[in-house]
Amino acid sequence: MVAGVVGAILSGRSKVSSIFRSLRNRMGWLREVTHDPDARVVSRAHVPRLLARVDWAELHTLIAHHCGVQMALRAHHDWVARDGKVLRGTLASGDKQAVVFAVSHASRTLLAHAPMQGSKASEIPVVRDL
Repeated sequence: MVAGVVGAILSGRSKVSSIFRSLRNRMGWLREVTHDPDARVVSRAHVPRLLARVDWAELHTLIAHHCGVQMALRAHHDWVARDGKVLRGTLASGDKQAVVFAVSHASRTLLAHAPMQGSKASEIPVVRDL
């Protein structure tokens, strides 16, 4: 599975879900390359556990030596909550003004905010842009 994770990272995948999808979609190729016909995809929930056990310094050295690629660590160890809220007391009656906030769990500080237009469904693209 580490070979699949390395392949996913080298192809630009950086999020756990994206790495998992890459593993699942390339399983046939991975079985062929590793000569392990019984290899199975780990569950999505197990991917972070697998990533936590990898010696990233050693893996980086191996990848740099054999592939000539430098990888940068962009790990954020702070949880961030993002949520949309409808503001009360707007000027026009029935007018719904909404805003999306991003707050740090550890420091409880506001990291970012953005106005939101439309229904609650529009919260997702606004959060992605934060």
